Amino acid sequence: MKFKKIYIEITNICNLNCSFCSKDNKEQRSLSVSEFETIIRRINKYTDYIYLHVKGEPLTHPDLDKILAITKKYAKKVCITTNGVLLKEKINILKKYDNIYQINISLHSENKKKNYLEDVFDAVDSLNCYISYRFWTLDKDKIDDKIKKYLLTIKEKYQVKDFYNGIKLKDKTYLSIEDKFSWPDINSNYNRDGYCLGGKAHIAILADGTVSICCLDSKGISNLGNIFKDPLEIILFSPKYQKTIRNFQNNKSFLEICKHCTYKERFSKEKNRKELSVNKE
Repeated sequence: MKFKKIYIEITNICNLNCSFCSKDNKEQRSLSVSEFETIIRRINKYTDYIYLHVKGEPLTHPDLDKILAITKKYAKKVCITTNGVLLKEKINILKKYDNIYQINISLHSENKKKNYLEDVFDAVDSLNCYISYRFWTLDKDKIDDKIKKYLLTIKEKYQVKDFYNGIKLKDKTYLSIEDKFSWPDINSNYNRDGYCLGGKAHIAILADGTVSICCLDSKGISNLGNIFKDPLEIILFSPKYQKTIRNFQNNKSFLEICKHCTYKERFSKEKNRKELSVNKE
């Protein structure tokens, strides 16, 4: 089998502390260069696309250049999700690698950096990969002033008349709009079966090597195995993984964390075009 993408958490350390991000007491750590290459070797035949995040800010990794060099060595296309704070600072490293396929910039991040949006624009204008400006925690009935300012600035820069999810701002540059969502929590009152692409289209590997069913299981509660202890072949042929996939095919949730995840509701509904109206008032 081959996954559409595999998430690799190169670090679970972040330079921000946004309120919408899930909290945990996990030990803070970053993958060493040798650990990262071990992971790449073990997943090499299973995907062409690597996402360098689950939790944490990937641009804080002290060996980002060496990490990207390994992805180039193994001919992997790379996607990075970042809060954008360090984007301009790391731009010379990023520009070295033509295998960077897409950079997702979470403009909804709660940062206080001066000239933040200007720095993001400067960096984006010098890149030649796909760019997705993300607003993924929106309350469309109450958009805060900072986000409204960002949207108006984007509207002016790219000369667009309106906003909707997936709008093309210019060649290779898009806007991604999503409503607020809840991180899966086994202690939540939500407990329901359903279909999901977790484990089928993608899996996630955390900074300690834990293999999770999807990128939302940042705590590794699903714990399918550990990539440093077992080859991915062993993990994918395990009864736990196989039962998870079979149950999803029958609209059932085998893993406890999946039963408490509301995100799977999005796969059972037709994806509607999300529109935003932002005025200067």
